Amino acid sequence: MHYAVIDLGSNSIRLSVYERDGLNLQKTFSDKSMAGLAGYISNDELDMVGINKASSILRYFKSLALKFTQIENIHVFASASLRNVSNGEKAVEIIFQETGLSPVILSGDEEAALGYAGTSRFIDCSNGVMIDIGGASTELVLFKNGVPERLESLPIGCLNLYVKHVGEILPNLKERERIDETVKEQFAKVKWANQTKQPVLVGTGGTVRATLALSRVLFDISEEDYTVFPRQIDTIAKHLARNKDNIYLKVYRTVPDRLMTISTGLAILKRAIKVFDCETISVSNFGVREGYLIERILGTGDQYVISHRFED
Repeated sequence: MHYAVIDLGSNSIRLSVYERDGLNLQKTFSDKSMAGLAGYISNDELDMVGINKASSILRYFKSLALKFTQIENIHVFASASLRNVSNGEKAVEIIFQETGLSPVILSGDEEAALGYAGTSRFIDCSNGVMIDIGGASTELVLFKNGVPERLESLPIGCLNLYVKHVGEILPNLKERERIDETVKEQFAKVKWANQTKQPVLVGTGGTVRATLALSRVLFDISEEDYTVFPRQIDTIAKHLARNKDNIYLKVYRTVPDRLMTISTGLAILKRAIKVFDCETISVSNFGVREGYLIERILGTGDQYVISHRFED
């Protein structure tokens, strides 16, 4: 049996197809489109250009998913892309009319909880903080003894920070300062953040995975290693700020779809490291899509083991 899950995000729209064999789940296919829906918001609404773009991509992903045998259903969920706009439900209606797919809009807490459920399948999440940096929101989960204790969703992401603060292609000094201030203000609202030191930060999402991919190139990290250190992230951020050592060329060669938003995404990641006083960042290949599959589709999450044939 195959299961298709589509994540309708603010920056990218992703299709993942999983094959189930008993209690084993394997990601067998993945595709994504950098839709940039956060750039189509006007007067707190996702405009029709953005809605039509989402519908077009969903139609294409639906056609891809239906090529797999034994596809029972195609499941679509939306995060901040539709949660943080006033016409989210109306957008769902239009998308359904255009595609036959009806996205489920997740609340911030739901997205955080499902992100943790998926992330913990790839990484041993005993004690620490999980961060999922998306296009228009960032989810945080404080977990102890493998159990989530606090959930938080912040209305900042790599794309909406870019759209709001960057005038040209790359942020200048004043724009970087405004981005950092905005991120600092949002993290200040997380009342539990400074209560205890959290040595381990578990990261998921496109920004964090792009940071790992770039770190592998810059610091000769092996393909089997999924750990990044704060000093490495700080080095990348400094090189980006100064446009040093052909850093943007290296970004383009390694993670081209993150060329414009790597700086804003790293601003969020750096603030999390500072706030939680983290010593290591463990990067997960799994996240909210896998959590949605386990918790919302299959319904008996603790029994399943997930693997993948490739990295996204």
